[in-house]
Amino acid sequence: MTDEAIVIEMNRTDQIAVFVATVIGGGAFVAFLPDLAGWLLQLPWVPWEEPLRLALTIGQKLSPWALAIIGSLLGIGGGFLIVHDEPTVSVSASELVVQKGDKRHRFARSQVRTAMIAGKHLTVRDHDDVELLYIKLDQRREVAAALREKGWTAG
Repeated sequence: MTDEAIVIEMNRTDQIAVFVATVIGGGAFVAFLPDLAGWLLQLPWVPWEEPLRLALTIGQKLSPWALAIIGSLLGIGGGFLIVHDEPTVSVSASELVVQKGDKRHRFARSQVRTAMIAGKHLTVRDHDDVELLYIKLDQRREVAAALREKGWTAG
C-alpha cells in the first residue's frame, strides 16, 4: 500500500459540459422569459405578478438576441459556481483531504474511525462517533473505491 494519494475531482470534460449546458440553458431561458412571463400573467393564480411584468417590459425593450447574450453571461457565472462548488477528495493511506470551494478539511488516519459513503454523502466520524464531516458528493463510487483501496474503515 503506497502513500501516494488518489485524487477524485471533476474532470475537464465534465467541467466543459457544465459550462456549455449553463451557457445554452441560461441564454435560452432568458431569451424566452418574456414570452413565458406573458403566458403566466394570463393565468389568474400565478404569484409574483410584478416580477413577471418586469420581465415582460424588459422583453419589449431588448431584442431576443440581447436577452440570449445576457442569459449566456449569467450561465457562465452559474457554471463557474457549479464547478467551483464541486468537492475534490484526496485519499492516501495516512490522510483524507476534502476541499470544497475555499474550505479545506484534512483528517489524519489516527483521527478517523470511519470514512464512508452513506446515501449521497461522504461521512467521516471520529473514535467517539462524532461526525467530523458530512458532505454531498457526485463521484461517490470513485471515493468509495479509493477509501477501500487505501484501507480506510468503512461503516
